[in-house]
Amino acid sequence: MTSLLNEIPRESLQNLLSSVRVYAPPSGNHISTESCAPALPLSSLSRGDVIEVQGPASSGKTHLLYHFVLLCIAPSRQMSMDFGGNGMAAVIYDTDASFDVARLHQLLLTRLSLVLPHNMEMARRLAKESLQRLHVFRPTSLLQLATSLLHLPFYHRVCIPEYEIGLLAVDSVSAFHWADRFIAEQMRNMPQIVQVQPDHALVNPLQHVLTALGRLRLSHAPFIILTNWGLNLTSQSSGPVTFYKQHLHPFPLYSESHDANAPSSSMTGDLPPMPMPLSLARHITLSLVSIPPFAPEISLRDAVQQEIEHRRSMVQKGEITGLVRTAGSREINRFTLCITPENIHIRYL
Repeated sequence: MTSLLNEIPRESLQNLLSSVRVYAPPSGNHISTESCAPALPLSSLSRGDVIEVQGPASSGKTHLLYHFVLLCIAPSRQMSMDFGGNGMAAVIYDTDASFDVARLHQLLLTRLSLVLPHNMEMARRLAKESLQRLHVFRPTSLLQLATSLLHLPFYHRVCIPEYEIGLLAVDSVSAFHWADRFIAEQMRNMPQIVQVQPDHALVNPLQHVLTALGRLRLSHAPFIILTNWGLNLTSQSSGPVTFYKQHLHPFPLYSESHDANAPSSSMTGDLPPMPMPLSLARHITLSLVSIPPFAPEISLRDAVQQEIEHRRSMVQKGEITGLVRTAGSREINRFTLCITPENIHIRYL
């Protein structure tokens, strides 16, 4: 009898609940991001998906994050009105100190007022209720970030048990890159530390962050966004296609051969005690719309005229080009992120 019982597959309750979240029917396992374009690459993102948003400074990474946060925390439907949100909690780790809640509130109020143009009082009330589902933390090191991520299930259970965590974002994972790189170089020059604690001295703090994210992905299945700096162009970058090298190690890898629809091995067992791989479902590269330089032979008068008629209008549009690569596919999709003082629009090309 004992041998027969040992042959029965076992699964922890926590892993079973996670599987229910991730593999629920289609009506409940996606975060709708663009109701008017369900077939496009950013139109529907599965619970547990990990996305990297990479780009240079001022390329719109945080504003794209605002877009996803709004779709997470905004209400879904009330009184037969569709607000286009999901009514879930969003947890933001603002390591760059660039996440502006006042700006998010302005964008949220604009979107709600589009549905309630003649009832601003209700729009303000819904905006206030939606912002209560937003939780922002500002760690000052990767170890603080990892510790906070490890304690997030307890925070969720105690502080926001009534809402699921639909979105988890780190903006940005590069914030402590130079400081951690300096510390790593210093430690390599101190062999006595490595000899005393060989297993712990060489562990990159980023590994602890990725391990904590992997455990949260398994236990809570949030949609995970990692914004990242674009520092060095790859050799593949040419013309309108611009990609950046990965300067963080270790880091979740994007692979064209990985099947994004295949169940992850991390979803098939108990919570692992060791670091677990974290694969990217999509990689988004952002870059400002290219403005051609003035010709060498142009006169000052013509340059001023061209600035007024063409170049200045391109800058004022606030348009940013986005390239989306999906795991398991060689196809590259394009979109334009339009940032205005009142709203954010995504236009697919």
